[in-house]
Amino acid sequence: MACHPAAPHQPLAAAGATGADQHPADDGAGELARWSARLLTTEEPEAALTPAARRRRAPEYGGDVYGGDPYGGAAYGGATYANYRPPSWGYTTPNRQPHYNAVVGLVGAIEGTVAWTGAAPPKLATACGVIDNPSLQVTSRGVGGVLVYIEKVAIGRQVNNYGRPVTVGGTVFKHGCALSPAIQIATPLPALLSIHGDPSRTKVRVTLPTGPVKPYELQEGGRVQLQIPSGITRVDGDDGKLTSAWVLALDTPYYAITDEAGHFRLDELADGTYDVMFWQPPIAMSGPDGRITYGPPVTVKKTIKVEGTKPAQLAVTLGR
Repeated sequence: MACHPAAPHQPLAAAGATGADQHPADDGAGELARWSARLLTTEEPEAALTPAARRRRAPEYGGDVYGGDPYGGAAYGGATYANYRPPSWGYTTPNRQPHYNAVVGLVGAIEGTVAWTGAAPPKLATACGVIDNPSLQVTSRGVGGVLVYIEKVAIGRQVNNYGRPVTVGGTVFKHGCALSPAIQIATPLPALLSIHGDPSRTKVRVTLPTGPVKPYELQEGGRVQLQIPSGITRVDGDDGKLTSAWVLALDTPYYAITDEAGHFRLDELADGTYDVMFWQPPIAMSGPDGRITYGPPVTVKKTIKVEGTKPAQLAVTLGR
């Protein structure tokens, strides 16, 4: 077996030796230092690099192989990362300027409570078992799940816009035999509605404020998207065995949903007189065949005056 002699090494400087410039000659002269310097340098000529190394080499710091161009671009979590595709709007981006005189620094407010009279809504017998009535939550302190809003204002608060449509609401989830939330607001207009599925495939139908009822196939973990106009949109099961979700599409900066104590607050109001709307979802009732039916919604309008910094108080009682 032939042995080839190792390549001759450059002689190393003795410890403590100095060069012609009177600087230490042993710094960086060791084998480890030499190889470290060779690994760290970015000045090797292209001819000294292998083809594979040439392909890996970035044109400049922060280039495509080091986080994209610029950093955070396509090669580092950009549009193609994990096959992600940003959702596209189903309509031309509208003019989001408010339909009222927007003013900053408004200090007026309306706050109050919603109470309930009579028996609480019954539980529902569904194909998924007995569940709480989703229409609203009645406690000894008040009624939760009631939408409160002011639809028309001449002067209103400034709503921030960060270069893209700033939206609220517009998402419905299927959980077993329930579509939730039972009530929500979608604003501003035009609004996009997304319906998300769970592990069980089903068919849903969407009843828009105008036009025919539209059926949709909601696959396992799937999603249905559509644009909804101004007004009330209802989402329920095609077989009538899912609780309904109600979406109010409104162009207003003032809205709230009462908490479990029935409390609400609308702030950043100008002095003036307002018509405050209360919208209670229809009460759900279950039949012997598992189908769920609904009565009419309850809509109440109250007029109240706002003046100064002290919140105007408003109490409303609902019931059957």
